[in-house]
Amino acid sequence: MGQAQVSHSSNEVNPVHSEDYASAETYTTTQTEESLSAPDPRQRDEAQKTENHEVPNGGLVAWTQVMTGHLVVFNVWGYITSYGFFQEYYVSHLHVSPANASWIGSLQMFLVHFLAMFSGRTMDAGYLRYCIATGCLFQVVGALATSFGTKLWHFWLAQGVVSGIGHGLLFSPMISLYATYFTSKRVMAVSLASCGAASGGIVFPVIAYKCLDVIGFAWTVRVMALIILVNSVIIVTFTRSRIKPRSPPPWVDWRAFRERPYLLFSIGSFLIFEGIYFAYIYAHAGFNASDSLLLLILMNGVGIPSRIVSAFVADRWLGAVRTCIAVSIPCGIAILGWIGVHDHTGMFVWAAVYGLMVNSAQSQLPAALAYFGSKDPERSGTRVGMITTINSIPLLTGPYIAGRLIDLRGGDYLYAQLFGGICILTGALFVVGSHLSGA
Repeated sequence: MGQAQVSHSSNEVNPVHSEDYASAETYTTTQTEESLSAPDPRQRDEAQKTENHEVPNGGLVAWTQVMTGHLVVFNVWGYITSYGFFQEYYVSHLHVSPANASWIGSLQMFLVHFLAMFSGRTMDAGYLRYCIATGCLFQVVGALATSFGTKLWHFWLAQGVVSGIGHGLLFSPMISLYATYFTSKRVMAVSLASCGAASGGIVFPVIAYKCLDVIGFAWTVRVMALIILVNSVIIVTFTRSRIKPRSPPPWVDWRAFRERPYLLFSIGSFLIFEGIYFAYIYAHAGFNASDSLLLLILMNGVGIPSRIVSAFVADRWLGAVRTCIAVSIPCGIAILGWIGVHDHTGMFVWAAVYGLMVNSAQSQLPAALAYFGSKDPERSGTRVGMITTINSIPLLTGPYIAGRLIDLRGGDYLYAQLFGGICILTGALFVVGSHLSGA
């Protein structure tokens, strides 16, 4: 009887255990199926990394980025390199010294590069279009605010700070973007985009000098703001990021500075930027409005073919870093050659020669930056942004130092020309060292 009860009790218990076992088996099977269908996080990261490294090197989307990049550079450097018009207006109407007026142009160039570390990291984190849209907004607002200025601090705030912030949010991410879309055609892509500095450097001065006497300074700047706005709509509409961020990138990739080519190039580009831009601000001094316009158009206009030719040479034979060396050394020599120019005719000849060299250098420096960014596509924006931020310092100090040296010589340019030429040539030597170290 007791055995029967035990046996009966066992029979009642066993079915329950069987059901539990079946349920557990079903759960285990489901979990197994789910684990098979869901990729391992490490596998997912590796797959994404592989996708990130599969560079299209062409195609409609890639070349569309070149078009939008051209418009970005048009709005940034075309506007900045036309600062000679604003400089002349501020000196003559506000009665300030050229050195003090040059701070506004220098501040714009400083912010273009200083904000690069922030904007580059923003791109790497997956927020490229937000960064681009914000930058375009600042550019338009800055230009409009400039048109309402009446005192030097108004222009310093509107054109120097607000427009400068807009430039800084745009420039570095667009240069970094090409490292993710192109390999063998990267230099040509960067150079075609950088031609925006030459085309913008023609369009903005023409507007300035043709409209100033007809509609006045305020409305002339508003016309410029309208052009920036139209370009901005196209930029925001068509810019696309290709790299999918895997994890939040660091603000600074300190490992890059342990790479000797990267470190030497950082120093070299710093010195080149210290001397390369002051000619845009001071070269036209003593010219009337029409001759000043022709000089600016000449310096920028010759840059379109020179940028394309230097890009072709870089892509076909030399590479970005060696081409950067090949155009930077003549650029420094040309600044020193400026010492021997003493008349208007000579200045036009010199402007054509320097324009060829400086535009090539301006296109090859970003192309070389894109080369260093391509070493780690997931951190391209950070690596490019670091060097670009470092280069903000000479862009702030270079034109001002040149202005003070001109004042020191009583208006003579000798000290400024020596300063600019020696800086560029010394910087080129560091870039040579970068190349010899493996770049």
